[in-house]
Amino acid sequence: MTSLVTGPPEVEVEYPEGPNVPEGDLHLRRRVELLFALRHWYAGRTDSDGAWVSCDINVYYKQGDPKTVVAPDIAVAFGVDVAAVENQSTYKVWEAGAPPCFALEIASHKTVRADLHVKPSKYAELGVSEYWRLDPTGGELLDPPLQGERRHFGRWEPIDILAEGADGLRGRSRVLGLDLCWMPPKLRLWDLSEAAWLPDAGDLAAQASAAEARAAAAEARAASAEAELSELRARLRRMPPGSDS
Repeated sequence: MTSLVTGPPEVEVEYPEGPNVPEGDLHLRRRVELLFALRHWYAGRTDSDGAWVSCDINVYYKQGDPKTVVAPDIAVAFGVDVAAVENQSTYKVWEAGAPPCFALEIASHKTVRADLHVKPSKYAELGVSEYWRLDPTGGELLDPPLQGERRHFGRWEPIDILAEGADGLRGRSRVLGLDLCWMPPKLRLWDLSEAAWLPDAGDLAAQASAAEARAAAAEARAASAEAELSELRARLRRMPPGSDS
């Protein structure tokens, strides 16, 4: 993928795809769940024009400088020119029209140091308002396993993380209007305005299976009723004329 630096002379700059960090199934599952839940949620909202959720792609935020890059596991931006970013392999802030305001990293053994010590300054430079971290192992990499920070007067300040039940944790994202809830093994998202969980792909699959089961049961009941009605009609036809039983 290439883009032109503004101003003469025109120089063709390459913005590589990426990142290429090996990940395990646990990391991938949590990321896909969050991507699906957020995209599905914004797709159903009438006030979400220009909302965009990206997942593990290189975000470039200095035109002409391909080394200034970060790749959040999950990022959310508002006021985006969706046509400019849809189906693209990279996210260029100057083309999208807005930087992400929310970023979340899912920690792994290879990335946790960078998540803690490198990413905060990068996300501040990018213009992110909230930076969250999740340890999908439940505590082997981060303590607590759910952490969030919010930009306040140019500094990162911790977001309050509260205990939720025996093993759960809950923190509030002001920029999304959602609570992030660590409910092992998943990170669930709670819609504050609707007082409801955002469904992920597993939820919708379960709902579809339940709906199919209800439809099958209804069809079976209808077939049974039809058979009973047919049997009653047959009995009536076999009754002799003038019989009342």
